[in-house]
Amino acid sequence: RKFLVHRYAWLRKMAEKRANTIMVDHIPEHLRSDAKLAEFFEKIIPGDNNVKSAYVTKDTTHLLHLSTQLKKDEAALHQAKAQWVKNEEEGKGRPTMGGSCGGREVDCIDHYTKEIQDLQPKVAEEREKVQKEAEQVGGVNLNNGFVTFNDRMSAEVALRLTGITADKSELILEPPPEPSDIQWADFTQDQTARQGREILGYALTVGLYFAYMPIVVAVTNLADVIDLGALDTVWDSVAPTLGLQIMVAFLPTFLITIYKFCFTLKAAAWAQHKLQAWYFWFQLFFVCLIAAIGTNVVSFTEVMFTDPFSLPGVLADTLPSATHYYMNYLVMQWLTQAMVLTRYIPLSKFKLFSQIFSEEEAKELAEPEDQDYYGLGSRSAQFVTFALIGIIYGTMSPPVTVISCITFAFMRLIYGYLVVFAETKKPDLGGVFWVTMLHHTFIGLLVYTVVMTGVFYRRGNDAGPMLISLPSIFYVLWSMRRFESQFSWETLPFQELTDEATLKAAKREIKGEYMQPEMIKG
Repeated sequence: RKFLVHRYAWLRKMAEKRANTIMVDHIPEHLRSDAKLAEFFEKIIPGDNNVKSAYVTKDTTHLLHLSTQLKKDEAALHQAKAQWVKNEEEGKGRPTMGGSCGGREVDCIDHYTKEIQDLQPKVAEEREKVQKEAEQVGGVNLNNGFVTFNDRMSAEVALRLTGITADKSELILEPPPEPSDIQWADFTQDQTARQGREILGYALTVGLYFAYMPIVVAVTNLADVIDLGALDTVWDSVAPTLGLQIMVAFLPTFLITIYKFCFTLKAAAWAQHKLQAWYFWFQLFFVCLIAAIGTNVVSFTEVMFTDPFSLPGVLADTLPSATHYYMNYLVMQWLTQAMVLTRYIPLSKFKLFSQIFSEEEAKELAEPEDQDYYGLGSRSAQFVTFALIGIIYGTMSPPVTVISCITFAFMRLIYGYLVVFAETKKPDLGGVFWVTMLHHTFIGLLVYTVVMTGVFYRRGNDAGPMLISLPSIFYVLWSMRRFESQFSWETLPFQELTDEATLKAAKREIKGEYMQPEMIKG
């Protein structure tokens, strides 16, 4: 309930542009124009003068190509001018390009200046052409877009509408992401190929699941054969978890690559949330339960689906002997998280860019940190995994709980500094990641109750301890169900929308417009 206070405060302070806007998907053919979409929502929402504007995504394939090339040339010109300043300090001339294989050297600044002068009228002409064609229904207008209302109440009423048309697959309404966070390429994807891409995405994810363990074993075996002489004793304590740690580090990159290629994500923050959901399941199986899986993923998966009632026994036979492994794994996190504190990758990028650009520009170019592994989705899944190691193995070996608490105290110190003072602010979803973390914790608690019930069954003198533990499984299931259905946290209740605290709350400022960047003049 404390979370609801913070969530509602975040919703109250939402920027008006975002709070008053809805995202519309699967727009039917007869509404695919800005004017028609605005007219439709003006009619179905009670009251007058509700709609401020509507924007239907446009097919801007050629315009996007020209705009992208223009931005590249502008960036190259900026870099060439920065290089010229540096050259003057060193007594050198203007930067040039070409000259290889007998070709003529060209002045970089003159070259890119001419390229920009040639591209600018082409971009303007193509933009005007798209805008003119977009006045007609259909055509370059695609099947998704945004509607911005004059007040928040109208937007909230629209979001909660059901049965808008006879076809439930039409006019799917959602709260929008921040304009600066939108991945416009996802809005212009070919809808007919969408289902095929999603099937491919799930197939690649399943393939990664079965390939994960062999890769971990191969890296660990390679680490085991390395001889460090006097440091071999220290290496022996690290090597068993090294393969797992390396795969854990690269897995988010594999997953986010699959999702960007195969799924329609629409916003970077939503991509992070999807990564969090899937990365957690990999972490649960291949970190928390790796002792039960062993080296045979196929065999464990087969048992899980064909004979699920044997799982408590399988887990009880294998997990208790792995507690020392997890102590090593958690202690290794101290080093891993300390390396995160150094921000060595942004620092390296800053040092590289500062050779050409000013410190301020170099700092801007060096940010943000890699969002595959260091993003909110990946971090959220990792943090829950560390907590679940303490929960699942703490009863079997209490020192695991102690080390887990030390790990979190260390991480609190690190991320309390990084997030607040060092890293750049990213678009967020106002607690969605936190709620998902709590859901994942419930799943971990369910695993814990199953494991302990199996341990009591295998090691108890009689069935008494097992019978006492067994009801806890059903209590966790009931609690998880209540957690998912009891609380209304996604949107502000209607009574809150007209509350004085909501009306007077200072709104956040956001950048960007709910319009494709290449369609914006300037």
